[in-house]
Amino acid sequence: MKRCTKCILPENYPGITFNEEGICNHCINYKERKYLGGDALKMEIDSFLKTKKDRNDNYDCVLGLSGGRDSSFLLYYLVKYLNLKVLAYSVDHGFIPEQTKQNMKNMTDILNVKLIIEEHNYLKKCIKHHILSWLYKPSPAMIGMLCTGCRIGMDMGILNFAKNNNIPVIIMGGTPIEGAGYKFDIMKINPNSNNITSFILGYLFRLIINPKWILNSTCLITQIKEFYCHYYRKILHIRKDLLKIEPFYSYIGWKENEVISTIENELKWKKNPNTDSTWRGDCDIALLKLYLYKKTLGFNDIDDGLSSLIRDGQINREEALERLKKEEEIPEEVIKKIFDKIGLNYSNLEIALRKTRENRNWRLTRKPE
Repeated sequence: MKRCTKCILPENYPGITFNEEGICNHCINYKERKYLGGDALKMEIDSFLKTKKDRNDNYDCVLGLSGGRDSSFLLYYLVKYLNLKVLAYSVDHGFIPEQTKQNMKNMTDILNVKLIIEEHNYLKKCIKHHILSWLYKPSPAMIGMLCTGCRIGMDMGILNFAKNNNIPVIIMGGTPIEGAGYKFDIMKINPNSNNITSFILGYLFRLIINPKWILNSTCLITQIKEFYCHYYRKILHIRKDLLKIEPFYSYIGWKENEVISTIENELKWKKNPNTDSTWRGDCDIALLKLYLYKKTLGFNDIDDGLSSLIRDGQINREEALERLKKEEEIPEEVIKKIFDKIGLNYSNLEIALRKTRENRNWRLTRKPE
């Protein structure tokens, strides 16, 4: 597989192009980010809090804590560096690994932060139907749909919790080095378009090909809610008069070594034993998606994320390729256990993946007429 000569994105990455030197358009167009710093973050939070006379005095903000790397580091940063009174909010959608649950308990205990975990069943109600729909006609573009319901649980859950408890500031993780942009681009009619219409048309096109996705009314409604939550969440926060901040995009540079060192040494954080990567281990369905992207496309979030680290100057290309060998693969036994938990037969997945490989090989070897 051909890869960019500067980063490690592969030739089948959606919308990718290469110049004469083999450098991809993502590297060519990359611009270094400028960050405002922790003092500016503290100032924005304090300024907003001063406008809220009837707020909850026990807490300055509520942090969406998934137990992953980003939110775990933010928990430490907000408490230890900015001296904020933080309430940690999380959700349990039924597929949170035990190690993640233990990490959240350890971290909040160490920092003396109150942890609220609310359960929801959006994901549990839809996951079996969505996997069966995918198995019927496998499509790399529709892998992202398997976690439908998760975003509603966290985003709407924390929004309503903050509003009901008069905590006007919401802090969320997420970084520009997240390694996930291709999941949206692969759904679009034109992967290089930023137009929402391109995404909607791509989604509708795949529903025409495989209408099983919308033959369950509960799942269809959840899909619509998830779409609305993703694209209009900023409006939702404004309507509820809440300030939402994602510090890693504007205020704090995300440095992997610092993040991992801090959460492991200061908060006793441990990675999911089912994967060799510290990425995406806070959810079983996230591991399933990594597995499927790798099997159908030949790459997944790890290729994307490591490429972002190269562009940011945190690692070199050789280091990225070496890490890729260890971190990209999800063991088959892990996926079998997830299928058993959902009540599905893993052999059906093997059949579906075999079909995708045969179709891909046919397209590559068939001679033009």
